[in-house]
Amino acid sequence: MPNFARPLLGNTVHLSRGVLFRVTGMLALASLASPHQTLAQSATAVDPASRIVVEVASIRPSNPSTCGEYPIMDGHGDRYDMRCVTVKLLLQTAFDVRDFQVLGGPKWLGSTQYDIAAKITGSSIDSGVPEKSVAELTDQERESKGKRLRAVLQSLLADRFQLKQHGETKPSPVYLLRVAKGEPKLKVTPNPSDVSGGLMLGRGFLAGNQTGIPFLAQALSQIVGRPILDRTGLSGKYDFELKWTPDQSSAADAVDQPNIFTALQEQLGLMLVLSRAPVTVIVVDHIETPSAN
Repeated sequence: MPNFARPLLGNTVHLSRGVLFRVTGMLALASLASPHQTLAQSATAVDPASRIVVEVASIRPSNPSTCGEYPIMDGHGDRYDMRCVTVKLLLQTAFDVRDFQVLGGPKWLGSTQYDIAAKITGSSIDSGVPEKSVAELTDQERESKGKRLRAVLQSLLADRFQLKQHGETKPSPVYLLRVAKGEPKLKVTPNPSDVSGGLMLGRGFLAGNQTGIPFLAQALSQIVGRPILDRTGLSGKYDFELKWTPDQSSAADAVDQPNIFTALQEQLGLMLVLSRAPVTVIVVDHIETPSAN
């Protein structure tokens, strides 16, 4: 495996407009916790009955000289620590959406970075789930922890950033992930367990270990910058590697080879077909810089 590859589940890497971002497993919990939902079911608020109270939260502008290349989000027990995160990243994680599904708001949402330390109380979400690495969690445990993280961030955004938002669902361009002509070229994981498995993403490289197709679809969605719906009909877990020439991830670049579209078909036996489907977006109606600590 190339040394530039970084884990997507466990330590997450997101590729957006050719830029790599790395965060710890907390973001993997939220962004890949519910892979079987439709695009119109995402971007939902946590049930008020499950609201988590952020007892203490220190929010300070990050020191750019200490941020390095990647934002960090981490959580253990009742504590969450985040460094060099933008509010737009918090919104994506809190509402389980991608960058292109967050609309409105001031420009600083995607540029100003913050260091956040939070301690929580209340809520029965995540009760009984043991503390262990993201890579060791089962699908059910991952979903439970993901719900808890989204509840924490939604509470934090509402209380400290005065967030007011609403969701809208409208027909939008999407890709359908289908099996290409012939058989898929994915290796079925031998003796798969109930552990969720993992993905590794680097520049022009994606590898899966004991990974379901819905997780692959979500990773590809972040790469191509457009929602992807799984229409493969493949329900198992797979091991695979995918390599392509980076910075050619839009439909307009698909004539150049190799690119993500060609590589997907040649190496995995899958294809992306342009279509339209209902997609839920988060619209930021009001937000402020964080209140004082």
